[in-house]
Amino acid sequence: MRLTLQVQVLLVLLSFVSSLLVAVVAGVLSHEAGAPAAGALLYGGGAFIGWMTLCVTVLTALGLLGQHSRTGG
Repeated sequence: MRLTLQVQVLLVLLSFVSSLLVAVVAGVLSHEAGAPAAGALLYGGGAFIGWMTLCVTVLTALGLLGQHSRTGG
């Protein structure tokens, strides 16, 4: 299934927003567990990178990213 470039951008944006949410939750939980602010920030950053990588890898493996169809004739 080939998606248009706009749909692919929306999928990447959705991946970014979900990664941001995961990062904030991971950072807050880390801070509440006793980590200093800098450590919690690094923990959240690692969670962001991990989740974003997973999202993009899954979308690419499903064939939803990488190729786009041209609309119009």
